[in-house]
Amino acid sequence: MTEAPVLRPSSNHEAMLWRSLEKKVKGYGWITLTGTLLASVFLAHPRLLGRRRFIVRKSRRQIRAFHLIEAPVIAYLGFVSYYALRRVDRAKARRFSVLVDTANTVALAFFAFESASLIASFPHCVPQGDRRDLTRGALLSLVAAGVGLRVQLALNDYFHPALDPRFAHPQTEEELIQLVKRARALGAQLRVRGSTHCVHPAIFTDEGEQHINVQLDRYTRILEWNETEDGQRMRVTVQAGCHLGVDPGDPLSNKENSLLYQLEEKGWALPDLGGITHQTVGGFLSTGSMGGTTRHDLGRAIVGIRLIDGTGKVHDLAPNPDDPDDQAHNPFYAAGVSLGLLGVISTVTFECEPRYDLVGRQIVRRTEKLDELQLFESGEKGLQHFFEEDGDTYARLLWWPQKGVDKVELWRARRDYVAESKTRRPGLNRRPFVQVPRILQFLVNTFYNFIAHDDPPYMPLTQRLVRLVLNAYLREGETKEFRGPWHEILPMDNGVDDKLMPTDFTELFIPIERSAEVMSKLRDFFEQDIGDMKLTGPYAFEIYAGHESVFWLSPSHGRHSIRVDVFWFRTDKGNRQQFYARFWELLQPFDFRLHWGKFLPEAESAVGPEYLRQQYPMWDAFMAVRQKMDPEGVFLSSYWKRHLGLGGGSKAQEKRKQGAEVGRVVRVHPLGG
Repeated sequence: MTEAPVLRPSSNHEAMLWRSLEKKVKGYGWITLTGTLLASVFLAHPRLLGRRRFIVRKSRRQIRAFHLIEAPVIAYLGFVSYYALRRVDRAKARRFSVLVDTANTVALAFFAFESASLIASFPHCVPQGDRRDLTRGALLSLVAAGVGLRVQLALNDYFHPALDPRFAHPQTEEELIQLVKRARALGAQLRVRGSTHCVHPAIFTDEGEQHINVQLDRYTRILEWNETEDGQRMRVTVQAGCHLGVDPGDPLSNKENSLLYQLEEKGWALPDLGGITHQTVGGFLSTGSMGGTTRHDLGRAIVGIRLIDGTGKVHDLAPNPDDPDDQAHNPFYAAGVSLGLLGVISTVTFECEPRYDLVGRQIVRRTEKLDELQLFESGEKGLQHFFEEDGDTYARLLWWPQKGVDKVELWRARRDYVAESKTRRPGLNRRPFVQVPRILQFLVNTFYNFIAHDDPPYMPLTQRLVRLVLNAYLREGETKEFRGPWHEILPMDNGVDDKLMPTDFTELFIPIERSAEVMSKLRDFFEQDIGDMKLTGPYAFEIYAGHESVFWLSPSHGRHSIRVDVFWFRTDKGNRQQFYARFWELLQPFDFRLHWGKFLPEAESAVGPEYLRQQYPMWDAFMAVRQKMDPEGVFLSSYWKRHLGLGGGSKAQEKRKQGAEVGRVVRVHPLGG
């Protein structure tokens, strides 16, 4: 572990933020310009249409008074639209913000004037055409104010990015170092959050106002593109807070500042992705997340991790291909899946490859009619062969084992290389993959919340209702074909709204050689269900593969895995932990490992820390690195102590205890000072 020079960030991040804002400004300019032209015709110069408005009498004084009200308003809005289209740049953005603020006030005042005139017209015999003109004027001004307000908010976000006061929001590596040192000095915990797709106790510190929770929403830049002329090396170094895709829960996250979009624009790609891309780079690494393939390994694409340990020291970690025992002692392989326990990930370097498209299809079949494979058999038709040897490089299954349903939704895709990211061969029309339309997600949400009032086993009427709905949703033989860029197709669940379809799960990684045994075990278990869904529940089970990993605490370390996701539709009813426990007990003989970011067994159970420790050959090596990197337990929360079997208080806790004994009240400002 050696210290390395500080990397200097590029201006790409600021440029992308500005480009996103500039699009909104230009759109506002065109809309406002169109509105002022229409207003000029219909309102300020009604004679162009061959008639006068009722409030403009024959008196020239009244006509002049009318134009003194409307014409300046239209002229000012026209000037603002011209400024938005031709004059605005980063240097003049604050001036434009003032202009938009005034334009919104003017538009609202004009709306009030037109509305008052419209109301005043009703007691009089006013032609319908005049009333329509007043209505148009009111609507145009209201639209102008609405669009202007949206741009004004965007400008405000640009100048004053949203910050959650519960978190520290460092912008530089030095600020991160100082946060770690401050936490250590005060005996406080420090944890870093990503997009919070893990169970929350795994992310945050214990309760206590002295602890420091960090959000890297302003630490999202790409620092370096490293490409050789022959194209043999394509490396990108990115700050750990950069989201892979767009995180709908982060107001600062957008397409332009996401890693995958920027890679696609450069013609680069990563070999694999998970089902969603909301995560930050650091968060995605920390718990061993991966996609569904045994042909491509995202872990191998990670060639550098820059990490700040519990003392504030910065380490550059990387594989050493010249050392034959590298994977046995290099702390890089501990940092690849670190659970946030070794330190704060500052930057990650990826080895990329040329971009590619994906072509595939999703089909729905009854389990016994699935021609592509035999779920419960071994050999050439079995799951292991399907995942390891099949020509399609990415695949997953959603299995609905309920009696009267028993269907599989099979998703599979293969690569199709295209020379340039902006071109497509003739006939290769883009067909985006849409998992569940939004309106259907709303109906699914309503349905599951309705049946959640009763836990399985269900009453006969509820059983029939569940089967009816599932069979209507999973139509036998339905096929969806899709084609598109790698970064849009691989995350097949990006379109699933977590508010409409909130899904919790526990994920079990089992040696892929035991695929047929695992599936047969699950089938036999589900066949004991008498139809009341006590054993199956009303939701799906996901089955897919995981590439063997070089990282010590990866659930797929050293072996290809078949992964079983036990889904639970999240409502405020039911006991998911009890439901998961059945499957932990059922599959215990298969030496499963668990996704660290999802639900884990209770520490006191038979599949608690001691069971998990036995499943990881490099467990002790990881713990030794953890102790060396964080000797005082700055990053060690009670959640991880419990689930990793690390009993006893840490040195940081002892410091807190000593501080309490002498009556010292500690309050930590996020950035110190």
